Parts: sequence; structure tokens; C-alpha cells
Amino acid sequence: MGINMNDTIGVIDLGSNTARLVVYRRDDQGLVYEVENVKRTLRLSSHLRDGRLEREGIEKTLACMRQFQQLLGAYNAATAIGVATAAVRQAANGRELLDAIRAETGLSIRVLSGEEEARYGYLAVVNTMDIDEGVTVDIGGGSTEVTWFSGRRLRESVSFPFGIVTLTRMFLPGDPPADEEMKRLQAYVERQFSGCTWIRDRRCPVIAIGGTARNLAKMHQRSVGYSLGSVHHYAMSAEQVDGVLERARALPWVERRQMPGLSKDRADVILSGIAVFRALLAVVNGRELVVSNKGLRDGVLYETVFGAQPADIREVRRRSVEQFMNRYQVDKRHARHVRTLALALFDQLRELGVVRCGEAEQTWLEAAALLHDVGRAINVYESAEHTFYLLSHVLLLGFTHRERLLIAMIASYKNNKLLQQQMARHSDIVGKADKALAETLGHVILLARTLDRSMTQPITDVRLREDGERIVLECVGSGENLMEYALLEDVLAKVSKAWKRPVGFRAVTRPAD
Repeated sequence: MGINMNDTIGVIDLGSNTARLVVYRRDDQGLVYEVENVKRTLRLSSHLRDGRLEREGIEKTLACMRQFQQLLGAYNAATAIGVATAAVRQAANGRELLDAIRAETGLSIRVLSGEEEARYGYLAVVNTMDIDEGVTVDIGGGSTEVTWFSGRRLRESVSFPFGIVTLTRMFLPGDPPADEEMKRLQAYVERQFSGCTWIRDRRCPVIAIGGTARNLAKMHQRSVGYSLGSVHHYAMSAEQVDGVLERARALPWVERRQMPGLSKDRADVILSGIAVFRALLAVVNGRELVVSNKGLRDGVLYETVFGAQPADIREVRRRSVEQFMNRYQVDKRHARHVRTLALALFDQLRELGVVRCGEAEQTWLEAAALLHDVGRAINVYESAEHTFYLLSHVLLLGFTHRERLLIAMIASYKNNKLLQQQMARHSDIVGKADKALAETLGHVILLARTLDRSMTQPITDVRLREDGERIVLECVGSGENLMEYALLEDVLAKVSKAWKRPVGFRAVTRPAD
């Protein structure tokens, strides 16, 4: 399907539990960002009787699709991509429903096979996360899709004909469910998973996709007072998953729906979903469940816009950083020059033994250099605080929560007092070693941005020379009376203290062209 630049694209996911419309815009660089996200709980799989969708379920779905079509019209969407999953796939009259939707709204909905559904979940994960090997699980209302990927390539996939609605109906009639009911559910799901030999004993992370996974993450975050309001790339141990399940299953439905972080419309089916995650962790022998906020519809979008091959993690990060720069109107020429200067300083500081860092730290420094000015879009005053807030609250793909906070601290570094405040706010995610790293690399950004304070790139090169204990910063520029040089004295005093070496300065005038 051809997608033009600056298109508005709608993706409809007609699932077995919920229907969702997400509207995306594509900018003039081909990057996409979300502008609308609407969910309706339809419980289609509960309207399956004797292999056919009941009239009530069909009417609810048609009403929902009419509303989605109106919203697409309001956004003037050039393209609408619709997909349907297990409930429609399993219904003998599923085609009748899709024909009725097309007749009434003009929307074309494609029924996905279980393998296609699994692949789209995998594509969503590898296009947004830095995970080399993992087992993905996407549990819907009537099916559960599992994949295994390694080297970021899809190796195996399978679709199981059970989901949160069907498992709850089959195994958990009690309120709250009895121990024996939970054990039967757990044993059944583990048997199903164990039948796929490629799942067993992988000892890799399990990546959970979909609304059940998001609810699980929010429930755990609220229970521990987690300091970051993001669920994408949120990691939980197998023991922590068990803990949430045990607390939730002890409560009757009317009390469970009041649990912080749990959507009220999912309270009656959440137990079976978390039990599936626990069973898969046991079969995989995985120590960690990682939650993905990106799923089926994102995979559909990525395939449409970027193609069916998984993106290299460096490309994932590049796209996300570029999107940040576009969204917050960053002066790209200045940002890229600060990056060039910062990376040159970083490499030379490593050679001098002042900085002992590797490739990961270099990646964080590069992102911080490109994004150090995003806070100016809100206000020039207190821009450092705004930069930190945006980088820690707006999703930056391809990075873990800790990495996002480190990038935010490095990019926004102004002084030690501000850094300490940021550290104290997120002491559950970052530690003392992270403070030292953020301070060291923060001074690199502070120095690099000072060397392009006029935003005209008058300094083209930087060299660090050793003079005994002293380090001399040589700046190759267009003259000796640059504004940048006038601002260096205070910055070099801070840098000398941070790097524990006195740092001096010498201007080198670049020969005229």
C-alpha cells in the first residue's frame, strides 16, 4: 500500500476483547507520530455462540465502526487500515460482519491469521525495543500469540485458541476464584505452551504485549510507588508478577476493580491474563517479564510505513530522536554540531583516561547532545528543567527507563544541585554510579553547547592536549574574539572540578578559505 508524505493514517484493531482506533500523522521526513487513540470494550469473543457471532455483538461492533469512521473523517485520514483477530477469525459468520462494516462505513477490515497476528506483535517489539532475543506474548480476548526471536529476527510463531475472556469462562467461575480453579488454569496453559518445544527453557526475557500487560505494569507500578509514568519497557521479575496475581486473586470482582492501576472494564478477566504470563515465564524459564506498550496495530503501521524487515536498533533510536527534534522544533544544525563536538571531546577524554566509558555511554551522550535544547520549545527560562521533564516523560524508543533518565540528566545538566534533585526524584531507578556518569557526561554537553552558543558553528574542531597535569582545550575557530570564548571561563572552571584535572584553553584561528 502506498503511503504519501504528510498523510494521516488510521489503524483499526478489531480485537476479541476491545476495538481500538489509532490515528497517526506522517511528517515530511517520513516519520510517524500518534495523534489520537480511542478504545471501545466490545467483548466480541463473549458473543460467540456455537461458532457464530450473536446479533448483539454484531450491532455493537457496527455502532463502534460508525463512530471510528466519523473520527477518521474528522482527522481527514488519507488511509485507513483495518484488521480483525480471533473472534472474527473463529466465527462462521465473520465475513458477514466485515461485509456489513464495509457497506455501512466504507471501512475495509482484513482478518489476520494467528501467525500474522503474532508477527505484527514481534514487529512492534523489535521496532521499539533494544532486545536481541525474546519470547513475545500477546493475549487478547479469544487467542494468544507467541513468538520467539533471536538476533532480532523472527524464528518461530504460534497462535493458541484461548484468551482472557475464553479462559475466564472455562476455568474461573468463582468470585474470587478458588485455589483449585487457578491451579487448573495454570496447568492447562503450561501444557499448551510446553507443546511447542522452541518455547521451552529459552532463558530469555518474555515480552508481554496488549492491554492485560499494560494493566499488570500499572498495577505493579502503583503498588511500589514507581517514579516514572511509563509502561513501555517496564521490567518485572517472575516473583513480582506472582505477587500482583496473588493480591488480585484474593479479592472479589467488586473490590478487585478498585485496585490502583487496573482498568475497571478488565477487572473480571485480568486474573487469567496474568496467569498466562506466569505460565509462559515458567515454561521459558525466564527471570524477567518486559512490558511493551506497542503491539499489533503498531506492527501493522511499521510494516506499512517502513517495510516488513525489523529495524536495526540504531535506526529505531535515530527515528525516535529525529521525531523528538521535529516535534519540539529543535535547531537541527546547532544540535548536530553540538553532537559532533561532544563526541569529539568524548573520544579524546577516553584516550586521556578522564572518561572510562564504552559504546552504551557514547550512545546516550549522542542522544543527549541532539536533544539538549528540547525544553526551549516550552520556555527559554528554566529550559533545563523542561528538557529533563520532556525526555523523562515522552517516550524515547529503543531505550530502557534507566537509559531514558540518564539521557535526560545528561542533556539537561546545569549544575550539581539540579542533578541531585533529579536523582532524588528517581532514586528507585538510578543510583550513585549513575550520578557520577551523568555529571561527567553532562559537563561534556555543557562544554559542547557553549562552544556553539551563537548557534552559528564558528568553532569547527576541538583538540585536547596534555600539558603535565593540565589539559589544554584547543578550539579551531573563525577568529579570536568569538562570543563562545568569552563564555568559556566559567564553564572550564566547572569542567576542571568534574574531571578532576585543570583544564585550560587556547584559540586556534582557522585559515581563511
